[in-house]
Amino acid sequence: MTPDNDPSLKSMAEEVNSVIRAEKKRGQFSTLIWIVVGAVFIAGLVWWFWPEDTRIQWQTYKLDRADMVLTAMATGNLQPKSEVSVGAEISGLVSEVLVSENDEIHKGQVLARFDTEELEVALLQATAGLELARASLAEAAATLDEALIDERRTESLVQREMSPQATLDKAVATRKRAEARSAYARATVRQAEAAVSQARTRLEKAVITSPIDGVVLQRSIEPGATVAANFQTPVLFLLAEDLGQMELHVSMDEADVGLVKAGQFATFTVDAWSGREFEAEVVKVYLYPTVENNVVTYTTVLAVDNSEHLLQPGMTATATITTGQREQVLRVPNLAFRFTPPASESQNSGLFSHPAGRTSEGASGSSNTLWVLEEDQPRRVLVRSGYTDGQYTEVLSDELSEGDEILTGIVRGSVD
Repeated sequence: MTPDNDPSLKSMAEEVNSVIRAEKKRGQFSTLIWIVVGAVFIAGLVWWFWPEDTRIQWQTYKLDRADMVLTAMATGNLQPKSEVSVGAEISGLVSEVLVSENDEIHKGQVLARFDTEELEVALLQATAGLELARASLAEAAATLDEALIDERRTESLVQREMSPQATLDKAVATRKRAEARSAYARATVRQAEAAVSQARTRLEKAVITSPIDGVVLQRSIEPGATVAANFQTPVLFLLAEDLGQMELHVSMDEADVGLVKAGQFATFTVDAWSGREFEAEVVKVYLYPTVENNVVTYTTVLAVDNSEHLLQPGMTATATITTGQREQVLRVPNLAFRFTPPASESQNSGLFSHPAGRTSEGASGSSNTLWVLEEDQPRRVLVRSGYTDGQYTEVLSDELSEGDEILTGIVRGSVD
């Protein structure tokens, strides 16, 4: 029997052929899918790395001439124009304190009192000692008068040879001793008077009074406290003169101190009054430097009118001092010195270049480097700069002139 005559064999052969044809079709379909995926991947790579015609839109500034106001900035603290520390020159118990912080005071006003019981007793003792010394002086004076009379009488008797010379010598010695006792008594009186004066002064110092008209900034004593003034004078009150006139002490950088002089106008701001500027005037610049963390600064004092009493001692202030003015100078924005254009289009073309719009701007340029736009291409120019007002810088070089376009940034990149 042949396969053609056997129906079962013929059916099996047809099934095998059908399976073979299905497998061939499936293999062809898989190959087609991989071909499509590969084509898409290659197209993406070509799009990614294909050089594009990109034109950069530059942000520029045309050089112009204008007046420049030169300023210097510094920070510091507000202080009273005059501060006075009131202390105690005696030791003792504080019995009464009559003022507190922020109280307005007048010259001669009583601020505090000490307990004066012991001081009054000391004054009575000194007064009694003075009376005793004066009594001793009177006694010594009487004794001296008596010695003088006796000396004259004895001298007369000796001259008439009615008394020996030894009697006169004794009378002279007695008179001299009386003079010495009288001198001692007078010195004792002066000593007693000094003791009385000292006791009275100590009693007067038991009352603490204000030496100025002003306000109490700080009170460091309470009633019932004991003050010891044996080694140093303890400070009881810190007073300030009229706060309508104050001072601003700022630390001026050594780079700016050469331009700051007395009489220059200044403005300053404080956090307590944000958005408001206060006026001031430079009074002096201290010659002695302050060095902190290898930074050299010079203390500069500015006079402040505080007639509105809005400012308080200790407030931190940022001052801007007008140090001068430059008229009609060629100027450029400071931003232009910090800008560096991206690499040129020729450097960005090719298979391994960055895609359009992804070029890095690079590092910052030199502090004396500007980029001039010529025929839509940047050109690097080295210039010599002058003064700056914080926003613009004076250009002193002849390489640039008024109207030149200086690059300051990039607006965006566009594709034609």
